[in-house]
Amino acid sequence: MSRNYKICVALADIHIGVKHITAQNIKEQLKKNFFNVVEKFPVLDGIFILGDTLHSPISLNSDYSSVYMWFANKIYKLARKKGATVVWILGTRAHDGQQLDNIKGFVDNDDNVDFRIYETVEEITLWDDYKVLVLPDVKFKQLEDVDKLFDEPNKYDMILGHGLIDQMQYFMQESENMPTKTYVYDVQKLMNASKGPVLFGHIHKHMRIRNKFYYAGPFTLLERGTQTTTGFLVVGIYDKDRTKYKVEQYVNPDSVKYYEIVVSKEIMDQYPIDDIVSGIDEIVSEAQVNDLITLRITRGDETESADKVLILENRYRRDRRISIVKKIKSKKEEENERIQQDKKNKYEYLMDQNQPMSSILYNYYLSDVQPTLPQKQHAISISLEDFQRALGETEV
Repeated sequence: MSRNYKICVALADIHIGVKHITAQNIKEQLKKNFFNVVEKFPVLDGIFILGDTLHSPISLNSDYSSVYMWFANKIYKLARKKGATVVWILGTRAHDGQQLDNIKGFVDNDDNVDFRIYETVEEITLWDDYKVLVLPDVKFKQLEDVDKLFDEPNKYDMILGHGLIDQMQYFMQESENMPTKTYVYDVQKLMNASKGPVLFGHIHKHMRIRNKFYYAGPFTLLERGTQTTTGFLVVGIYDKDRTKYKVEQYVNPDSVKYYEIVVSKEIMDQYPIDDIVSGIDEIVSEAQVNDLITLRITRGDETESADKVLILENRYRRDRRISIVKKIKSKKEEENERIQQDKKNKYEYLMDQNQPMSSILYNYYLSDVQPTLPQKQHAISISLEDFQRALGETEV
């Protein structure tokens, strides 16, 4: 019995070679949370690798190079086993470089595996009649006529790409080297040109726009401070009506995690250094070998505070997971913060949703309006009941 749908997976931004994740660990994550999962799928028609498989050029004798070749070989074997088509596209040059050349041997194979690598913009056909636009990450001068690709509504059944969209062009991520001439896609034009989903790599944040455009997001966490789920996309699309599809993210449960430890000036002032170290150690002990930790320390300009910071630096700077960010708070900054906190406390009642508006306005009148009135007007008595009547909160 023939099927009337296609099932695909899309994986992007693995960044094999990023320093804080060992070669062995990224291999284990991929094996457990991608290959072991997808191999259990009853059917699989497409495997889309949406760029930035590598983090930077790597030598052939490195552990990361071994993982890269292992990954490509596993993708090939998975495609052969499932009868799936592989579409592997070039990511950012600063990451993937020329190293797709090392796996082009999988393209011309003797197993009839449909294994494709794309380094230029192309309109392709998948599964006999699916029209797909492939958009690798190429420089602006190579895409002067790219808008012409989007002139016809619903021209494509899917779009696969790697790059930046207009809604994310000011999004910064620390692992990216953003070339100034990189083409920025108009996401509305992308969506208008496709019947089915638009699947992209590049931004290290899983996101969707109106259930049409999807950033796959990274397979595992790549930056400090990032708040996103990680993993890969699973896509289902109907053959007869390609506007009907579903895209879901399979979450990688073993992803790198991010911790932020804040040691405020108040903590530095009030607690002995042994207690501070004990508190930090408790959090650090929960982190795994590839997790990321930012230790933010704020201190005053006293000698005792400086000594505590030095102790913390000496204890944690050798832990490659930990980035230490220090700040010295001056007396003027402390005074400004005190003033701001006093203002916040003074006007806290303005945000109290349990108070009626009449009470809020009456309190504001007493604290801010009445003191500014001329002395003779102070004799005029305005009560809470006056505000209640004016706002219709009581019967006249």
